[in-house]
Amino acid sequence: MLIATAGHVDHGKTALIKALTGQVTDQTPEEKRRGMSIELGYAYLVSPSGRRADLIDVPGHAKFMRTLIAGISRVETVLLVIAADDGPMPQTLEHIALVQLLGIRQVALVVSKCDRVDEDRYRAVASQGLALLAEAGLNDIPAFTVSSLTGAGMESLQSWLHQVVDDRTPPSSDSEPRFSIDRHFQQPGAGLILTGTVLNGQIRVGDALCLSERGQPIRVRHIQIHGEPANQAIAGQRCALNVAGEIEPDAVMRGSLLLPKRCWQPTQRVDSAVSLIASVRGKVQLHIGNATVGARLVPLKGLLPDNDDLYGQWVLDQPICCQQGERFVIRDPAARALLGAGRVVDPFAPQRGRQQAARLAVLAAMDSGSAADTLQALLDLLPDGVDLARWALVHNLAQHQQETILGQLGNRAHRYNNWMIWQTRLDRMCGQLCETLETHHQEHPEQPGPTLPQMARSLGCNLYSKLLSRALRQLLTEGTLHQSGPCLHLPAHKPTPDPHSLAFLEQVSDIFHACAPRPPVIGEIMQRLQIERDALIAELDNLSRLNLLVFVSRNRYLLPESVGALYRVLCDTASGDGTINTATFRDRSGIGRNHSVAVLEYFDRAGFTRLRLGQRWLCAPAAP
Repeated sequence: MLIATAGHVDHGKTALIKALTGQVTDQTPEEKRRGMSIELGYAYLVSPSGRRADLIDVPGHAKFMRTLIAGISRVETVLLVIAADDGPMPQTLEHIALVQLLGIRQVALVVSKCDRVDEDRYRAVASQGLALLAEAGLNDIPAFTVSSLTGAGMESLQSWLHQVVDDRTPPSSDSEPRFSIDRHFQQPGAGLILTGTVLNGQIRVGDALCLSERGQPIRVRHIQIHGEPANQAIAGQRCALNVAGEIEPDAVMRGSLLLPKRCWQPTQRVDSAVSLIASVRGKVQLHIGNATVGARLVPLKGLLPDNDDLYGQWVLDQPICCQQGERFVIRDPAARALLGAGRVVDPFAPQRGRQQAARLAVLAAMDSGSAADTLQALLDLLPDGVDLARWALVHNLAQHQQETILGQLGNRAHRYNNWMIWQTRLDRMCGQLCETLETHHQEHPEQPGPTLPQMARSLGCNLYSKLLSRALRQLLTEGTLHQSGPCLHLPAHKPTPDPHSLAFLEQVSDIFHACAPRPPVIGEIMQRLQIERDALIAELDNLSRLNLLVFVSRNRYLLPESVGALYRVLCDTASGDGTINTATFRDRSGIGRNHSVAVLEYFDRAGFTRLRLGQRWLCAPAAP
C-alpha cells in the first residue's frame, strides 16, 4: 500500500514521516543542506498485525511539482499536511486540486507544528483545511492535530494509519506484471539497481522482462523489500530490483516500466476520458505514473462520457506503454498550472476515422466497465468480431484471466485463435453465404461460381472481413461449400458454359498446361491459333468472366488449377507470422520476377493476401 504526504513547502511533511516511522527521507546532500525535500523520499510503516505500507514524502515547493505528481499519482491514501503557524498556502490548494483530479478518496488532514501556536489557532487551521477539502468534494475527512517535535497527537494518527493498512483489501496479483521505476543507480559489486512500485501482477527472481522505452531485455537477479531479501514482490509493493542485461546508460529513467516482452506495445496515440479545470491549448504535459510526456489534445466530438467533460485523443511526443484505466494529470509547464486529469480508455487509438460515429461507439463500449463488460459490449457492437489479443493487452490480462472471462460466455460465442464473435452472427453469415451462392448459380449457370471478391461485394462485406473468412472456412471444412480454383460453389452445382466458350477453352488448354504455372505468352497463343490480338484478348476475357480462366494482369491469364498451385507455393514460403517475401516466392515458384509480382498483386486483389505498409501478409479464408 502506498501513502503519500502533500502540502506546502516547510509545513513539516518530512518531520511527520520521521516521527511516524523513525526513518529520515531526505537523503541527498542538497536536501540536507537546504532543509527541504527535492526528490521523492521513501519510508515504511508496520501495523501491529505485521502488515506494511510504504510512505512517500513528496516535495512541497512549486518548482518540484513534476516530482510531486510522480510521487502521488499511484498512491491510495494522502496525508494533507498544513502547518498550524502558516495555515493553508498556495501549494496546499494546488495539492488539494491534484488529489481531486487523481480521484484519491482516502485523505486525512494533518495540522502540524501545533506546539508553536495555541489551541484556538490550530483548531481554526483544521476548520480551514476541512472546508477546502469539502469544496473539492472530499467530505467526512478525519483531522489530526500533531507536533512532530513533542509527539503530541501522533498516537491517534498512527492508530488511524494502522487501521487503514489493516482494513485494506490487497490488490489482485493475477494480471501481467508491470513495475514502475522511480530511481536507478549502479551498486558496486551488484550492478544496476531499480527501485519502484509493482503496479500489477507479481515479479519473481529470475523473471525475464523488458524496458518500456526500447524493449531492451533484462533479468531479475535479486529482490529486496524494505531492505530484506525476497523471492517475489506483488502488486502495491515498493521494492528494489537487482537486474542484469545489456542496458544502455540512458535507457532507464524515472517513469520507465518493466513488463513482459509480450506486453511491450508502445503507443503514441491514446484515447481517454478527460476532465478539465482549464482550457487546453497547444502542447501540454501528461503526467502518467512516474513518467512525463509532451502531448497535444484532439477532442473527440459527438460523444460525452457519463462522469467526465469529454473524450479526447492525445498525440504524444514519444511512445509510452500504458493500459486502460490508468489515470494521468494534465499540466501546463510554462504557466506551472494544473489543467485537468484523465483516464486511459484505449491505449492504441487509431489516427484515421477517430471522429466517425462507429469509432466513437467503439470507444464508449470500451469504457463500459470491467474487462468482461467491455468484451460483451464489443461483441454486441462490432459486426466483424473482437480481436482478443488486443482486448487482453488493453486490459493487461494474464492468460488465465482471459480464459476465465471467455469461459463465462460458453457456447454463446465462437472463438477461433485470438478472434471471437457471437455464434448467432456467425450462423447468420453462413446462411447468407449459402443463399448468395444459390442465387448466383441460378442467375449464372454457365459459371463455376463467384470468386471471393464477388462474394464480398454481394454480401456488402469488406474483402478482408474476419467474419466472412471464418464462415467460408467453416463451410468449406464441413463440405457445405466447395472451391474450384478461386471459385466458390455448392457441391451439386455443375457449370454449363456455352459451346463456343468450351470449344475455345479446349483449344488453349494445352498451351496453358504446357507452361504452367507460368502464364503463357500472348504472342505464342496468337501464333499457334492464327488469331488477331484483339480477338484473342476478347476470347480470353470472356473465359475470365466465366471464371474458366483467371485474369492476373494485362496479357497474363492462368488456369484456376495453376492459381491454386501458386497459392500453395506461397503458403509454403510464408514465414511463421504469415509474412511474404517476393524474392522467396519468385525462387520457389520458378515463374520469374515480373510474373511473380503480377501474381502477388492478383492475390492482393482476390483477398488471399494483404499489402500494408510495404509488407505482404497471408489472410485468405481458403486456398484458391
